Amino acid sequence: MTTNNRIKRTRSIILWALLIPLPALSASAPATLDDLKKLEIACFVPSYLPHGFRLEGVEITYDEIQEYEDKNRPLPLYSLEYGNGRKATFTIESAREGIGDRNIMGTEDADETEIESPFGPMYLIYTPKGKSGRKIEIKGNWASDANMKAEKAKDQLAHPVLGRYHGFSATGITVTEFTRIIKSLHPINGRSP
Repeated sequence: MTTNNRIKRTRSIILWALLIPLPALSASAPATLDDLKKLEIACFVPSYLPHGFRLEGVEITYDEIQEYEDKNRPLPLYSLEYGNGRKATFTIESAREGIGDRNIMGTEDADETEIESPFGPMYLIYTPKGKSGRKIEIKGNWASDANMKAEKAKDQLAHPVLGRYHGFSATGITVTEFTRIIKSLHPINGRSP
């Protein structure tokens, strides 16, 4: 076998070796609302959305298991994004620990209010100021679900297993629409005590 043939053969083997694992490296199928129903945690979805909004994305990730936690029990997190295909969105994020303040905006043209929600009173910050009109951005503070409240009632320092914090944000909608979405939230999987 000549040197050129060996080089060509080696290149072919390398190319095949690179191509074979590609499907394993490619992204898995996007998550769906049905996937949320299978999770052990409470996952919230709205029953009301402004006209033209539709589900644009569902993501399920897993929190890192610490050395003091059950290695056989996954710690799922989820996020959802709804939108109208233009600039209006509504998003939900979940977190288990390490949450920071969501209610900070880097603008002097921000206003704040408090609304009632299924989680209790919810503090909002939004821009631009004023009660009416579409807002560039609206952020609600982190809301503890019933599982989080129950786990923290037993031990404030405990690391939550089923409890989650839920954060809500929007762009391009009014505070009234945001409030209506928040009030319509319910667990998709019935996992809230």
